[in-house]
Amino acid sequence: MRLSAIRQHGFGHLGVKVNKQIIYTMSAFEQNPIKGVVRKGFPNMIRRTRESFFVVAIPALLAYMAYDWGVTTQARLDRKDPKMYENDV
Repeated sequence: MRLSAIRQHGFGHLGVKVNKQIIYTMSAFEQNPIKGVVRKGFPNMIRRTRESFFVVAIPALLAYMAYDWGVTTQARLDRKDPKMYENDV
């Protein structure tokens, strides 16, 4: 596309004709973005949370248990054996 076409006609009016394209629009004054939030939104959020709780909670619990086991094992292995230092003065 030539830049001269943009300069002549203006952006969005390049003289290209598109056939059989239907565009539906709605006025911004007719839209209500918070319609149904309390009546439909919160129950849907609770339902979706309930449905996916075990899908998320079980792997998270297993991951936390593995992490905790690793931390406690590392702390146990890092400790020095007191029997090695019994004869020190």
